[in-house]
Amino acid sequence: MDIEKYKNTIQDCNLNFLVGSGLSVPYFSTLGNIEVLLTELDKNTTLTPNEKTIIRASILGKYFKTVISKNPQIIDETIPDVSRDEVLVNYKNFLVYLNTIVLKRKSTILNKQVNLFTTNIDIFFEKALENNQLEYNDGFYGRFKPTFNLTNFKNSLFKKSLHYDNTSEIPVFNLLKVHGSLTWESDKDKIVYSGLRAIDDVQVKFNAVESDLIDFTKSATIDSHFTTEVKSKTISSNYSEFLEEYKKFAVVNPTKEKFQDTILNLQYYELLRLFSNELEKENTILIVFGFSMADEHIREIVTRAANSNPTLTIKVFAYDNSAKLEIEANLKKGSAAIRYNNIEVIEIEDTTKKFDFKTFNDEFLKAILDKID
Repeated sequence: MDIEKYKNTIQDCNLNFLVGSGLSVPYFSTLGNIEVLLTELDKNTTLTPNEKTIIRASILGKYFKTVISKNPQIIDETIPDVSRDEVLVNYKNFLVYLNTIVLKRKSTILNKQVNLFTTNIDIFFEKALENNQLEYNDGFYGRFKPTFNLTNFKNSLFKKSLHYDNTSEIPVFNLLKVHGSLTWESDKDKIVYSGLRAIDDVQVKFNAVESDLIDFTKSATIDSHFTTEVKSKTISSNYSEFLEEYKKFAVVNPTKEKFQDTILNLQYYELLRLFSNELEKENTILIVFGFSMADEHIREIVTRAANSNPTLTIKVFAYDNSAKLEIEANLKKGSAAIRYNNIEVIEIEDTTKKFDFKTFNDEFLKAILDKID
């Protein structure tokens, strides 16, 4: 990689990141086939409503157990967990390196803000930002009942010297969680900050139904596995009660029709519109990491922006060669050919390594920081 070139680009461009579930591995496993399963289930016409309820509870139950229920432990560091600590260190280094890079930005035209667009619903970003006392904006305003509003983003912070009249801009991270967050709660026509209290309520209902759920592996499909296994199950109120309680999470469910079944779709579309607007700005860079570009809504925004904005630079970092091929295939779906050749998919030069979070921090961000005076 030409680190000197990347250094100049990052120093002189509006800085945006798009990150996905790959960042939180190994503490969380990636979504795997959950999105495909839920999409197949929605389209299935042979299963009865009760069978669909059992299968849906089984799929979301696994998502709850492997991803959602592990979030309180991110906050409670008194509980030993090697994988959590490893991921937190990676988030910390990512943010601290970026904070320093932006702090040293010499351009007086550009602000010192970093846009972090993420489809992750977990709280690793918030935990790492607060642990390291970095300034960030998550779209909420207020103390007693923090309320989400897009107008709360893009606020610059300046610090004035106590003894002299010197004023300097402080780096700020805009944390834009396009699929919602486990800390969000719907309150009529608003989104309010709720902490993680919904997890405890859902956990009770999950415990009641867990033993009756259908287990499955990554290779399972609705037709080959669930339609057979569901025949041995008997419907009970435990399934529907778990699904009803699960609705408390103000997050986009992992299904291709994710925006059609949520009362929060307006906020999600507004966040995507903001994402699109940022990519339309002159001299902008989007760095994509831990994200396969399989999400068709986001992919279309990225490819459309690449074709309409020749000053936009997009760098997509792939975990390995297999991931690179998958990303390149996804980028070709449902969109015209890239007009300006401004999307590059990057894999690590040393094929004995993987472009994981630690490697990205060490060999990209830290390498850039080392070249800044």
